[in-house]
Amino acid sequence: MPTTPVHVPRIIHTIHATTDIYKCRLLYQDVLGGLVFAENYFPAEDRDCALLYVTDHMMEPMAPRNPEDLEKPFARMTKKIGEAFHSFELKVEDGPAASKAFQDAGSKVVSDYGVFFFIKPESTGGVLLEVCETGMPNDPYDRGNWNPAVGAGHGSSVTALDHIACVTADMDAVLSFFTGQVDGEVRSDEQVAQPQSARRVVINLGGTDIAFFQPDDTSSGPLGAFLNKKQNGIYALVWKVADEAQAKGHFTGGLLKLRLTSDECVSTGFAIDPDDFLGARHEFVT
Repeated sequence: MPTTPVHVPRIIHTIHATTDIYKCRLLYQDVLGGLVFAENYFPAEDRDCALLYVTDHMMEPMAPRNPEDLEKPFARMTKKIGEAFHSFELKVEDGPAASKAFQDAGSKVVSDYGVFFFIKPESTGGVLLEVCETGMPNDPYDRGNWNPAVGAGHGSSVTALDHIACVTADMDAVLSFFTGQVDGEVRSDEQVAQPQSARRVVINLGGTDIAFFQPDDTSSGPLGAFLNKKQNGIYALVWKVADEAQAKGHFTGGLLKLRLTSDECVSTGFAIDPDDFLGARHEFVT
């Protein structure tokens, strides 16, 4: 364990693994009012991505250019977990120093490109993390006049990210990493009944709340089912909406015609059926 936790000033984005970058990008634009500010191709992993903001949270749809080329790590990961949330990214001030600190603390660092790398789920209590010292290309956040109300007036009425919801089978490992190896702070620790009996710990890291759920029964229920499939720990993104009726009308009307559900929600709100959002579960609360 490092003597001083690695400082994380910001959670940069959440990666959505997909095999159709164009369709995934359009979903974030049309459904949630996402604003695209960059697109790029990373030859080392042969994958394409788009960078966009949904209000105050950056999303990164990412797709392998050749999904069957399993020599490439992102193609292998997409083959393993399918279309789903892949990871979220921690901002650090010094990538190589952070990598060494995590490894010295016993964490498994992989795909280390110097300025960014990944920490495997077995080191964090179950969630895959990307860690990066550099900013995203052309990121509006870094331009000095950033206003997260980029989606104001959009039919979804999304106003902000409420929290990232993750599922774990080892809360002690979560707390060890997120409050010991990095400088997260526990906001709450309680027993909840939704969507099944579980311990729920909310940790604020870099200004973003992350809710970790450890189900009492890891072999059944929606959280147990999630734990028992191949995944990288992120169960849902929970968004705040200003007007629930307006949001539901937007999602189900017009050309979108998305299916909505309250089943298996970790929040008190509702979700877009993940099958209608390329495997990603987005929930909405007022």
